[in-house]
Formats: sequence, structure tokens, C-alpha cells
Amino acid sequence: MSDTLSELTEENTVKEIQAGPYRVSYHDAGEGPVVIMLHGGGPGASGWANFNANFASFAAKHRTVLVDMLSFGRSESVVFDAEPATTVRARAVRDLMDALGIERASFLGNSMGGSVAMAFAVDYPDRVDRLVLMGASGMTRTVLFTQPTEGHRRLREASAAPTLETMQALADVMLFDPSVLSQDVLKSRVEAANDLARRDAAARSTAPWREQADEFKRIQARTLIVWGREDRVNPLEIGLLLLREIPDSRLHVFRDCGHWAQLEHPEEFNRIALDFLAAP
Repeated sequence: MSDTLSELTEENTVKEIQAGPYRVSYHDAGEGPVVIMLHGGGPGASGWANFNANFASFAAKHRTVLVDMLSFGRSESVVFDAEPATTVRARAVRDLMDALGIERASFLGNSMGGSVAMAFAVDYPDRVDRLVLMGASGMTRTVLFTQPTEGHRRLREASAAPTLETMQALADVMLFDPSVLSQDVLKSRVEAANDLARRDAAARSTAPWREQADEFKRIQARTLIVWGREDRVNPLEIGLLLLREIPDSRLHVFRDCGHWAQLEHPEEFNRIALDFLAAP
């Protein structure tokens, strides 16, 4: 890896641009086929927070764009009312691609980001090369697990009252080994989650829910589904459903892994995902 890529930081890669009606923040590095990374929806989430362990490895082979989705990170806060948030966020990604002159891209989405990536693949199929989905589509109906899951209950608690205690309780459920997240990282997520403007925007949201279960079979892109065997947020049952429904899909399951495979097993995850993107 070049010295330039090994020195990527949050501050020296962050950019902002007007994308359609919204101001969107993102991180951008590397050259080659474009990969857009979409983070999950937990309190304190952002493109950098979710993918900083993967950014340099992907940027060594791809132009890699980490997006702060609407109402997260440094991007604009939005009140979702008339349309589902997933639909609006997918359109905002399309507008970001237009603003950056990106015609097509592969998408790597974690949790909520995976749901947005799938919505994008349905709404704008000609703009998608491949999909990598990790722990996606968490509100899909399950048979073996009661909804909301333990992980979703902890997400709601930490979102409603972001403290070091509620964030630690969330990490304990999110991760097979919670020590992966240091106290400094937990504190930074608490600080980010306590952005009053974003919390206020989320509280006022009255948007309808986009039911995606009937859309999975419409995804045309070649898809890699990645799951943690011990995921207590979005159980493996959902990954098996996606494998059944998405026509051109394959599934990789990590053992000793919770909801954040890209963080818990970064080297193996990077290798598997990059190999998938490069395969003919």
C-alpha cells in the first residue's frame, strides 16, 4: 500500500457537495472502479465510523467513497415525511453520484446501508455493478426470532438517550467481542449521537415504511451477502432469506461475529469483498 493511502484520515479525506436538494458529506480516495460504502443506522454512525478499518484497503484498488447518509455524520439533517427514508436516502446517493460524475458503482452496505443499497439497486438498476450486503434489511419478518430483536431494542435505547452506558450496552449486543470498540470510540459515538439537530429531525420523522421483502427478487446486480453467525441485531435467518430471494447471490457467514463483520474481521472481510468485486 502506498504511503499516501496508509495516511488516510477522517479529516484529510472529508468533502462536502450539494447533491440535488441536500448537502452531503463524504470521504473519497483511490482510483479505479467506484465502490460506494453506506453505513448502518445506529447512534453516532457515519461513513468513517463504520468503515475506517476498510477504507485504505479498498482505496488501494478502487475509487472508494464513504457516504454520510442524510441525518448522519456531517450530512444535512432531513425530516422524512412524505416518502420512506430508505427511498429518499437512495435518491440522495444517486444525486451524489451525479454531482461527482459517477455513472455506475458497486455498493457495500451495512445494516441500514444495505437496505438503502438494495433500494438503490431496485430504483436505479442501470447505475449498479455489484452489491455487498452485511447484516442488511433488519425489519424483515422472521420466524425463528421475535421482532424487535434484542439488538433493535438496544438501538432504540441508545438513540433515545445516548450515554456511555447505553452505547456500551449496544456494543455488547452488536459485537461478538465488544472490546473491539475502545472507550474512546464509544465516547466519540456518544458525542456524535448527541447532535441535537439530527436527533430532533429524526424525532419529527413521520415517513411511511418501505416494505422491501417483495423487492429482493427484482435485484439484478450480482450480490455478496455477508453475515455474522452471532448477529443479535439482524439474525442470520434474514441472510438466508436474501440468499433465497436475490437471483444472483451468494452468502458468506463469519463465525464468532456479530453485526459488524467489516469491523470484527476486517482483514478477511476486505479480502473476500475485494475478491468478489474483482471476479469476472
